[in-house]
This record gives sequence, structure tokens and C-alpha cells, in this order.
Amino acid sequence: MPIDHMIAELTEILKRAAGGNCAIALAGAHAKGIADDASDLDFYMIVEDAKPGDEMLEIIQAAADDTASIYISSDFDSAPYGGNIDFRYQGMPIETTVHTAKRLHQRVTECLDGKFEIIPQTWTSNGYYTFIYLSELHFVQPLHDPNGTLATYKSQLMQYPEQLRSAIIECFWNRANIWLDNFHYESAIARGDVLFTAPIVLHTILNMTQVVFALNRQYFYGDKKLQQALANMPYCPAALHENLEFLLCASGNASVLAKQRKILREIRDELSVQILT
Repeated sequence: MPIDHMIAELTEILKRAAGGNCAIALAGAHAKGIADDASDLDFYMIVEDAKPGDEMLEIIQAAADDTASIYISSDFDSAPYGGNIDFRYQGMPIETTVHTAKRLHQRVTECLDGKFEIIPQTWTSNGYYTFIYLSELHFVQPLHDPNGTLATYKSQLMQYPEQLRSAIIECFWNRANIWLDNFHYESAIARGDVLFTAPIVLHTILNMTQVVFALNRQYFYGDKKLQQALANMPYCPAALHENLEFLLCASGNASVLAKQRKILREIRDELSVQILT
């Protein structure tokens, strides 16, 4: 089945599952224009009052390839990232992120004011950033938006919010600098203590990455394909994207670990100039 026909059919299924006022958009790699053969099909849904879970399940069961693939969150508010409706359709994995209108408005308002949370989650290396709400709204492609909810948010977020930019740079710059001059990191390098140094390198890079996104006034869309995103940035320290594989290559060799720290410090020094300009 052509992907456009599948998207249209799934939009109607999700409309029935949501019930009442809702907005639905295409999300994920297909919305960003970077889908490949391994990409699933992602949707984004905003609901006013969700249908009871059993009614929603009945509608999804009628459409899904099998019941084993169905997952519907018990509610769409308790998790920081909203909820999910996931299943397989015509052999394609379908993942739908669902937000209540009230929680979505709260998160967007907070982020526009420069307030966000970093929430530890097992499925993301550096934590879940609540400013991803703005990123999602910025790139999703509306499919069903009768009240103009998505259109209003997208218009509001067309220009990168300066208060959020300043807050991201300050927060992640502080996080990126925690270890680079710390004597515990230095002694771990001398010992070749790779289980100590490798997480330091990883998290320093991920924190620097957030600074780079904010410096470029570009929304952060998620952990996947970050290497490609950094290489395509209008500004990114060459020492960062050109040395990613070396920096992420765990080694027990003290000279290699010392070189990793040297490169990270060089990136830190270049970024500090950009932050001040």
C-alpha cells in the first residue's frame, strides 16, 4: 500500500479512537523527510477528552494486524512525554504520541518562559528534555486540525524562542563543564579506568550538542541521527562532529583517554567564544 494511502487510513482510525475534539499530525522521520527503509510510521495526537480505554482498544483491535502488537497507555498525562497508541497496521509499526490539550499547553507555556525539565529515563542517554514538546510541534505535519490547534502552535513556534535558547545554553553549558577540569577525571585517565571515563565523554558530548542546537536556534528533535544533524548545522565546532567516532571509542589506553579530554577541552574553548558573541 502506498504510504500516503496508509497515512490517510490511519488518520481516520485514530480520529475514531480519540473521539471528540482532537488534532492529528504526521510525526517522526516521515514528517522530517528523513525516513528510510527501517523507519516506522509516527503520528502525533492532541485530545481534549480521550475515550475510555476499552472503547479505544476495541477500535484499534479492529484495525491492527494482531492484538499482541497493541499498546495503549492507561492515561495520557502521567508520563512526562504523554502517552502512546502503538500497533502494527499492514505490516507497518505504528507509533502515536498522544498529549492532552491541557498538559500540552502547560509544557509549551513553560518552555516559552525558559523553563524545562530534564527527566531521567532508561531509553534516552542524557534524560528526557521537556522542551521536546516545542520541537515536536514545530516539525509535525498536520493531517486533521479542525480547530486550528496545531496551526496556532506551529505559527507561535516558527521563530525559535529566545528565553528558551538562553536557558538551554546556560543549563547544558554548566553540565558540559562539570568534568573537564576535575581531578577525578584526570586520575581515571591515568588509571585507564574506561568505565569511569566513557560516560563522562558521552554525557559531555550530549550536553555540548544541546548548546550547539541552541546556538543555531534549531529545535532538538531527538537522539537519533545526531551525527548527521551536527554535520549539517550552520555552526558546529569541527572538532566535535569530525572526532565523534574517536571520542566515543572506549579505550583503556591512558594516552587515548587523555587525547579525548584534550579534544573536549578544545571544543569547550571554541563554544565558550560563541556563547559570548
